[in-house]
Amino acid sequence: MAGAGTHRVAGALHTLTAVHVVWVALYAITLAGQWFAVFARWLILYLTLALIALITGWPIPANTIAVAIACAPLAVSLLALLCPPLIAPLDGRWWEISSGGRAPEPDEQEAFANAIGQLRQVDPKLRAPRHWFVAEEPGQNASAYASSLCVDRGLLESPYAPAVIAHELGHLHSSDARLSSALNLMLLVPMDTPTFRPLWSLAFRGLAWIASGQAVLWFTGNAWEMYWRSREFAADRYAARLGQGAALARSLEHHSLPYERSIRRMRFSRASHPYTKPRIAKLRALPDRPGPTPHHNP
Repeated sequence: MAGAGTHRVAGALHTLTAVHVVWVALYAITLAGQWFAVFARWLILYLTLALIALITGWPIPANTIAVAIACAPLAVSLLALLCPPLIAPLDGRWWEISSGGRAPEPDEQEAFANAIGQLRQVDPKLRAPRHWFVAEEPGQNASAYASSLCVDRGLLESPYAPAVIAHELGHLHSSDARLSSALNLMLLVPMDTPTFRPLWSLAFRGLAWIASGQAVLWFTGNAWEMYWRSREFAADRYAARLGQGAALARSLEHHSLPYERSIRRMRFSRASHPYTKPRIAKLRALPDRPGPTPHHNP
């Protein structure tokens, strides 16, 4: 018995280390690439401020201001990752505002509390999110970001609320939510990939794309999406350990599988989620009874 327990602990530590190595390596590569964006921002800001100083005669410290503003997104991103309590609550609130979310009504608060209560029957120490809000959508989805949870209005009216919320808690109680926040905060502003036409403005649009930080995230996008797809399976396992594996499989079968379509080169694509059918199969292959639930996932 002791030997089996030792092997289980060793296996868990091996998985924990592997997951951390992957996302730390991806983040480090992305962060290193963002120095191209820092240089582009510095160049634009320095030239602009130097020109203003030349025209007005004002003693503007152009280099100091340009360096501070150019490096700010990277500093905030690192803070979001290394010290989430400083950044995550603000970023989560901004997510609610920018996405059009709203505070829950009393009946929605009751439905959410009932879902958390059902999960706590398996894990009494389960931590509910400090901040959650409602998306005015009829669907049955939820999402986690920073330290916040977004729940569709339709989900709170469905019997699958505990299962879907359990899955998102798997993201929220792991590195996933704060990592997605740290990546998003690298961006000065989201931008679409510039098109070739009109050619006369391509250089300016390309420079702006690089300066925004979006270019580096575009180049690393495939690797990141491969990682995020693996994390969906990890969040499914978290939900299953909370006794929601079968319910989550039924939810996916009813609300995701009917809309599934083929994606070319799926394994190397930029799809954020894996195909639904393998998720359902893996969930149904897990034990029927809930297992021990870790309070901190990798």
